[in-house]
Amino acid sequence: MLAQELHTFIQDCQRVASELRSLAGQASGVARSTLNESVHHLEMCIKECEFAAQQIR
Repeated sequence: MLAQELHTFIQDCQRVASELRSLAGQASGVARSTLNESVHHLEMCIKECEFAAQQIR
């Protein structure tokens, strides 16, 4: 059960990252930079969650 919940969480985070990328593409200046940095941090969290999911299996 935990692995499935983690997988769902990862998918949700991937959707949010995609939405942030889209917003960053429409923004400029500091807003674009901040959104891109947010995507980067979220992607690092996703990678850590994917690693944890592999360890559970």
